[in-house]
Amino acid sequence: MQYDFDVAIFDMDGTLLDTMRYWRYTSLEFLLAHQMPVREEDLIRMHDVSSRKLLFDIARRENVDIGGRQEVISELEGYMNRHYLYDAHAKDGVPEFLQMLKDQGIRMCVATGSPREYARNGLGRLKLLDFFEFVTDNYESGVTKDQPEYFVRLAERLGTTPQRCVVFEDALYAMESAKAAGCRVLAIEEDTAQRQREKIRQTADWYIRGYEDLLAER
Repeated sequence: MQYDFDVAIFDMDGTLLDTMRYWRYTSLEFLLAHQMPVREEDLIRMHDVSSRKLLFDIARRENVDIGGRQEVISELEGYMNRHYLYDAHAKDGVPEFLQMLKDQGIRMCVATGSPREYARNGLGRLKLLDFFEFVTDNYESGVTKDQPEYFVRLAERLGTTPQRCVVFEDALYAMESAKAAGCRVLAIEEDTAQRQREKIRQTADWYIRGYEDLLAER
């Protein structure tokens, strides 16, 4: 299948790597490391609430000082780096699909919410890093993935327009900002986004359950 776009912009967690489950449970790692209580209600909320928000909610309830926002984020990202280095897995079909895009001359980059140096650790260990011209994150430019300008700048960096870019994503908020920028969006099904699945289907230009869906079209 020949694709009609110049650039593929890939999210990483939940899109290239099957790591959203780890992100959901970084809050549990934090609680255990700090010897804080783990309640059943907290385990349930881990599926629906960001680790950062959950930890600050628990800290208020338990009257515990866990530090500032950036301090907590850095610790959570550190837990994720360990997973990237040792036990993260690529989603099924990812290497084959990336090779197919490369063979068609489509340029690729990674735009992740994780620190780019940590992302490179995971992609490098899985031998995926060389497919991409660069890896960027929410820290590099000061503009984040919830802003359309983020994707406009990526298109400019790659020497094209947003209209010639396809963004591969699993997170609704990033899909919405990519669409607002003028990009097309291909949504990857992700179990941790079940509650937003219908809205994701409505937002994305394409929706797939896995890369096997795309490889089957060859």
